[in-house]
Amino acid sequence: MKKPKSLKTKIIVTAVLVVLAGLSAGVLFLTRRTPEAVTKLYTQGVFKYISLPVKWLENLIPYSAGELALLTLCIVLPIALILSIIRCFTRGSAKPIARYGLNVLTLAALAVILYVWFGGLNYNALTFAERYNYELQESTAAELMELCVDLSERAAAERNKLAQDENGLVTSDLTVFELCTMAQAGYDAIAGRFPEFQGFYSRPKPALTSTLMCYFQISGIYPYISPEAVVNARTPVYELPHTICHEMAHQRGVAREDEANYVAYLAAVNNPDPLFRYSGYLEALSYSLDALSRASGEAYRRVLPLIHRGVLRDLSAAVKFWKSFEEKNELPAKVSSTVNNTYLQVQNIPDGTRSYGRMVDLLLAEYRAAH
Repeated sequence: MKKPKSLKTKIIVTAVLVVLAGLSAGVLFLTRRTPEAVTKLYTQGVFKYISLPVKWLENLIPYSAGELALLTLCIVLPIALILSIIRCFTRGSAKPIARYGLNVLTLAALAVILYVWFGGLNYNALTFAERYNYELQESTAAELMELCVDLSERAAAERNKLAQDENGLVTSDLTVFELCTMAQAGYDAIAGRFPEFQGFYSRPKPALTSTLMCYFQISGIYPYISPEAVVNARTPVYELPHTICHEMAHQRGVAREDEANYVAYLAAVNNPDPLFRYSGYLEALSYSLDALSRASGEAYRRVLPLIHRGVLRDLSAAVKFWKSFEEKNELPAKVSSTVNNTYLQVQNIPDGTRSYGRMVDLLLAEYRAAH
């Protein structure tokens, strides 16, 4: 009698979680029309506290709990499926595969619930620009040129404080664990200006699957179902600090990619460490140069000679680094780009992965305000 009762209990638990997942998805969909309410009640309220126990526990281990859980599931689920099928034949009953199906459905429902309440709702909040009154407007090629020159000069000044390797590229003896710890100083520095970044968050973690992430062209990830900032430890050291700060921005409620890029820039350039400052200026320059090249090829060609040669070497080396993995196998990169683009569009960001480049609009707004 115990086995039927066990199956019945599983059905009830799964049904409850599926209903809760459906309600959570409904909240995610309906709140797209109420950004002010989402910002006030969720982003600046519930979001900061709902995952505190999880963040505290995750902070106790050096690697990502979410990544470890995912790797475990990748091993356990196929084995459990095979065993369930075998048991169906040996016992002459469909109950083993039914239990397996219920377990998978339970996990899926739980993932939806965690995604929505651990950060997914932040996509429906007011944009960072709206919350902090940034004036975004169309830019001219001349403005982009000025921004690129300014960023390149700032990047060069920070680069001169750093060591170079035999290839003339920026290098550092700092480990990824040290960089993950140091990144908090940048957020502490801007917390007075942006109070919503205050509070307790688990420290960023290096990914165990960093090499695999390189093939998928992923420098970092914030999985939402686990409130951790996870970074690709193989990312070039001059890009890594900005990447760490980018994933930390998601962790602090900045969902949109362009705004996470900008917040990461702010946290990096306000960090007391020159490697962080250089990384922030370098990434901002990279996006700005890309925007300039699309706006005016002539202006782009005029700016390049004005940029420090060492800065250009680092930018070029970064492109070659990621390209080397794509050339070995193009499929993972294409799959990653398609999945990420679709995910962003589902989150009400029509331009998908192209939204990353909209960081330049925020940089220009800041530049105009300062000049």
